[in-house]
Amino acid sequence: MNTYCKAAIRNQKELMTGIWKMELEAPEIAHSARPGQFIQMYPPDERNLLARPISLAAIHGESVEVVYRVVGKGTEQFSRLRDNDMVQLMGPLGNGFTLPEAGERSVIIGGGLGIPPLLELSKRIPGEAEVFLGYADAPFMDGDFRGHGRKVHVASQTGNGGFRGTVLELVEAIAPFADRVYACGPRQMLQAVAEWAERQGIPAQVSMEERMACGIGACLGCAVKIQKPGEKDWQYLRVCRDGPVFSGREVVWNG
Repeated sequence: MNTYCKAAIRNQKELMTGIWKMELEAPEIAHSARPGQFIQMYPPDERNLLARPISLAAIHGESVEVVYRVVGKGTEQFSRLRDNDMVQLMGPLGNGFTLPEAGERSVIIGGGLGIPPLLELSKRIPGEAEVFLGYADAPFMDGDFRGHGRKVHVASQTGNGGFRGTVLELVEAIAPFADRVYACGPRQMLQAVAEWAERQGIPAQVSMEERMACGIGACLGCAVKIQKPGEKDWQYLRVCRDGPVFSGREVVWNG
């Protein structure tokens, strides 16, 4: 059930230039949220009418955490808020990830701002999980994944802090054993991960990062092509309402 609420900021800090982490006291959302879901955050200046969809990075007893990059007026306003300031929220939204069965081995693959939505998943996932994180340059939040006891591999285009190259090149170099793959990041990365998982015969869940407006499925601005098993043709499904998590083999990547 979606909830509108006012949430107090309990902590906000800049992780690296332009990337911020904010903890919001929102028990109505925290009590029902699952890994992979997101919230709509409303900028304080009412002239910015559209809310910003931001994935949940962590879910605590009475609060949730989000990580966002400053890319425009709305997120710039968020970055100027301080502890105890209030933010209007709606959520939790979307379907979230389906956790594996106990005893299954999982591989978690994230790229850029697709990394934070995988943190709560890595905490809750049962059994063994190996984490692969890809960056343009300097890594961030890799220590949070290690804090959950996960084996973490880092790749970056510059070689800063780990393997030089893409995160999928790192995955292919290590060739981890897995029963399930979970991924979030840019569409090009997700397609490459889904195709790699398909070649390995491993089911993959991918969290899509499409532009959203309403966040509740009314505007259809975030629709993607999906073709279900046994169906002759594809259909448009809404990332905000029907996703953001889809089976990698059901996404029509080149459509």
